[in-house]
Amino acid sequence: MNVELNLIRRFNVGDVLKRTALRYPEKTAIIFEGKEISYSDLEKMTNRVAHVLLEKGVKRGDVVGILALNSPEYAALWFAAARIGALLAPINAGLEPRTISFIVEKSKPKVVFVDSLLAPLLKAVPQFETVPVKVSMGGSVEGYESLEELISSASDTFPEVYVESDDPTTLLFTSGTESLPKGVLNSHANWYAALIAALADLEFRHDQRTLLSLPLFHSAGLYVIFASVACGCTGFMTRKVDVPQILEGIQKHRLTYIVFPATVYQGLLQVPGIEKVDFSSVTHAIVFQYLPKSAFLRWKKLIPGAVWFSYWGQSEMTPLGACIKMRTEEEMEKALVHPDPIGSPLLPVELRIVDEEGNDVPPGGIGEMVTRSPAVMLGYMDEPEKTGETFRGGWHHTGDMGRIDENGILYFVDRVKDMIKTGGENVSSQEVEEVVASHPKVTGVAVIGMPDPKWIEAVTAVVTVKEGETLTEEELVSYCRERLAGFKVPKRVIILDSLPTSPTGKVLKRELRKTLLEKEGGEEA
Repeated sequence: MNVELNLIRRFNVGDVLKRTALRYPEKTAIIFEGKEISYSDLEKMTNRVAHVLLEKGVKRGDVVGILALNSPEYAALWFAAARIGALLAPINAGLEPRTISFIVEKSKPKVVFVDSLLAPLLKAVPQFETVPVKVSMGGSVEGYESLEELISSASDTFPEVYVESDDPTTLLFTSGTESLPKGVLNSHANWYAALIAALADLEFRHDQRTLLSLPLFHSAGLYVIFASVACGCTGFMTRKVDVPQILEGIQKHRLTYIVFPATVYQGLLQVPGIEKVDFSSVTHAIVFQYLPKSAFLRWKKLIPGAVWFSYWGQSEMTPLGACIKMRTEEEMEKALVHPDPIGSPLLPVELRIVDEEGNDVPPGGIGEMVTRSPAVMLGYMDEPEKTGETFRGGWHHTGDMGRIDENGILYFVDRVKDMIKTGGENVSSQEVEEVVASHPKVTGVAVIGMPDPKWIEAVTAVVTVKEGETLTEEELVSYCRERLAGFKVPKRVIILDSLPTSPTGKVLKRELRKTLLEKEGGEEA
């Protein structure tokens, strides 16, 4: 197929912005640090970045690395790389230098873009010096060319480059909480499948005003901005999850659509005076990762008119999965009979719950969620064995456990590796977390299995406590004993000042377990 035919019918992530700019040229695409950037201006910026990449020798299939906080230039770089067939490889700035070094070595970027605000990280990651082309964003970095200077003289015409729909456009590295991160390859067609769900299931529309605060190195952050741009929404962008800036933005710009991990919603509830914040403009709110029932119901009172989505997804599914839509408090009460309702598969997703032999688990039973979808990744970069293991039997094995209750509602139960095997019984950490989190003195909780000579693994609750409150192990254990089966009650309670989390708010259970074992002189299994 020649370039002309390719341009006629291809799926390409970068083409989405071009079409939106034709529909809404003067509409504000992104509000960022007091500036409003129109779709026409974002389109021109993207084309200039694309021509810079071409001039630097970037070709179809090359990797473009980026270590940066959120900015309009970050978004433009993704759309630009997509237009010329390159892969964007976002790097999580919150990772330790060893892991960042691994990602640079693994991805072998042809060019790397570094935010000047993150320049101090470069000293700890000498592998960046091996990258052929180095470009700074937002300011000067020694030894790096300036993106602002490069694009000032670049063409703003659309680059017509041959790119296949099944070519990868993102290389997303998993969090690495279980081991060294894996590189997830997502294609243009994968992202278009995700767009179907944004329209059909998540109610993205051109009149939404979206919050763009999720980090763009995360699949969820890329998904929200992709859907926002594709639909012609106006987005309010922050460099990172900054609570005062987010609350001000929601009120000042009358934002309608917000998306956060559960830990951010939990943290916002601790903000003094949160009840006085004007959330009346918000019509849609998505939460991903586990949010306790008590927090859900409190948020429903703060934003009573919003449609609430409890969402589960994976980078390996770009990042689709399942969700439940709760419009009323009654619907929320029904769904929250068990922790972490995720409802039903999104439109492009087929999902089963299976046992270890691959047989369907009957309703009420717990098993692994396996899927089929045009959103499922191409595979893990340079890891055919792991890809084959994940895709065995013609299904994508998610590594996540779920169950369907008597009302037909799908619930996330736990990661396969986070299920606690204690005294011959299987315990879902999330079920115990739901109870612990409901204690009025608890602000955060992670339940993990710790090695134990009697129980093999002891159910261990690691908690943070409200400022000014005192909580004893006996008090919390007694509270749980009234609400849980005996074998699910924590055998130990550990109180910490804070829980280790990733930049996206995910509690790093493996890191927590490792730290506790080191303190106790034990070893991780």
